[in-house]
Amino acid sequence: MEILTQKSKINHIKLKKFIMKVTANELMAISEPCYFPKLKKYYFDLLNLTGLKEKDVKEYVKRFYFGTKFLEFQLIKDPITNLIIYIMHYFLVNNDMSGYTTTMTYFMLRNYTNLMNRQFPKYCNPESFKFGLEHIAKTHLFSREKTIANSLFFMSKEIIRKYTKNIRDGDPEDIAKIIIEVRTRISQSIKSFAEIYYKAVESKTSIRNPYESEDGDTGNKYQEQSQDKNQRIIEAIAKKICIYRYIDKKAMLDAKTITKINLSIATLLSNSITNVRYVDNIKIIMKLFLKDIKEVKTLCGKDYYVYIRDLMSIKRTASVIYFKQQVNELVEKLIDDIKYRERYDKLSNQSKFMINLYIALYLTMILRNTIC
Repeated sequence: MEILTQKSKINHIKLKKFIMKVTANELMAISEPCYFPKLKKYYFDLLNLTGLKEKDVKEYVKRFYFGTKFLEFQLIKDPITNLIIYIMHYFLVNNDMSGYTTTMTYFMLRNYTNLMNRQFPKYCNPESFKFGLEHIAKTHLFSREKTIANSLFFMSKEIIRKYTKNIRDGDPEDIAKIIIEVRTRISQSIKSFAEIYYKAVESKTSIRNPYESEDGDTGNKYQEQSQDKNQRIIEAIAKKICIYRYIDKKAMLDAKTITKINLSIATLLSNSITNVRYVDNIKIIMKLFLKDIKEVKTLCGKDYYVYIRDLMSIKRTASVIYFKQQVNELVEKLIDDIKYRERYDKLSNQSKFMINLYIALYLTMILRNTIC
């Protein structure tokens, strides 16, 4: 990889910023059924930001794998794949772990979109796609990790855990092994999902629009439009928090005052949540919060505080996914992220509840401050 290092003129800050922005935007977008990222167009952006030319990468690939069997395989000698691997290597040798981990997620996205386009070469039916996600086995990665974006994050962390040293060292045999393993794991998940999708297409099965009556009429146009508007607001806020790393100081102080948690913990949690890996968690929480709100005063008036307390006080529910549960799921991730696990596990249930309530208040107050 030294060959590329010698030829490259990398703008570290711009390269990292570009990869983070593209990765975050595409992770948010794949929550939409049948959305497959178009990443090929970014290849020349990556070349420009590294100061390399396409011929530099192609020559490097031939030299890097010379003497190995891998020059026979298109998957291994693909210049875009090897450029992404090199960028990961670059970030590692420059001790930029966030740049490295984000580029790994970008690599997962590229494999995902390439394989999805193979499985759905002509047309993808959004309703059958939703049906497939709803009815896939609970042990399937897409189901276990709740969303496709979370699944790609999970695989990214697994590869990082197993192969970071190999990417830093840059041995061709190891790099080829990584490329093959990533491709194989994502391919297995996509193929099993595609089987359910095509069965749904054949039987013309899909998820009915919840606002659609049996005769196909949309009975409550206003409610449907309202939900669309809410979704756009949620998407914008999630993007603001996770991509532009926005921290709402007013929401943070108000939520801290109500819960009486330590200011340092409140600050750590609010800073930690500004990460693309939490974008789906944030969107789900906000969507569940708005789901049963019928009047503006519930969100913008004093009723808000009663409503949020009621949501966080639920002990039994028939719902598989609900607000309190999703808040707790996010908090568990944040606690590990801020290295607070050992102390958190020793807290009383009341203290743990207050941390959960803080996150619930903080996120919904950002939503409240935006809408009201």
